[in-house]
Amino acid sequence: MKITILGNCGPYPSAGGACSGYLLEDGENKILIDCGNGVLSRLLEKINNLDEITAVILTHLHSDHISDAMVLRYAVGINKEKGMLNKSIPLFAPAKPTEIFESLQFKDAFVLNTIDESTVLNFGDMQISFKLMVHPVETYGVVVQKGLKKFVYSSDTKYCNAVEEIAKDADLFLCECNVMEIDKTEDTYHLSGKDVGQIANISKVKRVLITHLWPEYNFDDVLNEVKSIFDGDVEIAEEFKTYEV
Repeated sequence: MKITILGNCGPYPSAGGACSGYLLEDGENKILIDCGNGVLSRLLEKINNLDEITAVILTHLHSDHISDAMVLRYAVGINKEKGMLNKSIPLFAPAKPTEIFESLQFKDAFVLNTIDESTVLNFGDMQISFKLMVHPVETYGVVVQKGLKKFVYSSDTKYCNAVEEIAKDADLFLCECNVMEIDKTEDTYHLSGKDVGQIANISKVKRVLITHLWPEYNFDDVLNEVKSIFDGDVEIAEEFKTYEV
């Protein structure tokens, strides 16, 4: 398995950057996980045709994770209508907010499917499952297992037992890190660098990539906060870089 970082910012991009979007690949399977603003154009640099996309997974329906899905629906729907694309793309997302979920459809661009904690998806040798996180809208962390290898994506969340649970023994943990500890309040529904370090320690994570970074921070400062708690392998999820799991 490998994961390419298409965007690493939130809730808005840095200059020339993009919000959350990650391309998971294994063999012929190409799965887009989240599709925030700026992601589609970058995806199109990594693939030859939208036919190559096996599925799209949206972890939650906040704009910085789905805004380019609203444009992807045009690309797929219109190209299907013109006979330039041969399929609707399976899309998996939380059912709520209902009006946002339903608005994802355009000219049968997608085969819409809802996800919850009972959902298990199989793509080749990969098995994908979901765990409910703590965020203002229904949000799921993603666990991908292939044999003995485990890739985990936190999506957006406050610190909770669930994120520790899914991260346990992960070979690669792609974790949101949207705040620094000094800026965190009771109303912050995101993880700080300190939080990420603690999760990585408790869950015995082998490698950590931090993402969903606030553009106004110096990213190295955020990274150093994680490193102050976790002395293992951790780095910034670099845009356009591909990581092996």
